[in-house]
Amino acid sequence: MKKTGLLIIIVLLISGSILFYSGILEKWRVRGVIKGIEKAMEQEDAEKIMSGISLKYADDYGFNYPMVKRMLSDLFKDFEKFDVTIKNPVIQITDDTAIVKFDMRVAVDWNGNPSYIVGTNRSAAHIRAFLAREFLSWKVVRVER
Repeated sequence: MKKTGLLIIIVLLISGSILFYSGILEKWRVRGVIKGIEKAMEQEDAEKIMSGISLKYADDYGFNYPMVKRMLSDLFKDFEKFDVTIKNPVIQITDDTAIVKFDMRVAVDWNGNPSYIVGTNRSAAHIRAFLAREFLSWKVVRVER
């Protein structure tokens, strides 16, 4: 009985080490950030979205963290019924940075009419999100189209 318990503990430690060192665990965490932002956008929860974005956020369009927060609150005031679709995510992790490439569509209800604010009904927008590990979590630091 004691040998079986010891064997189970050893197997769990070995499998945990393999998951940790192979990077699978980190990919799950990065994927969780992207999925969390996707769900929060559908729920129109700006605070939840901003929890996945770094205070150091800056992109090529000149947006930073406060500007993104304000843009989100304006979007949620102007549009309703957000339907976010993220497909084909490809995650590449190097040290403390990750790049996630994916196709994205965001459909909304605008004055009773369905509209797209990201992508179109025929094609999705190709997005690259750059994440950095901050303390024990991953945060988005830049997004490119």
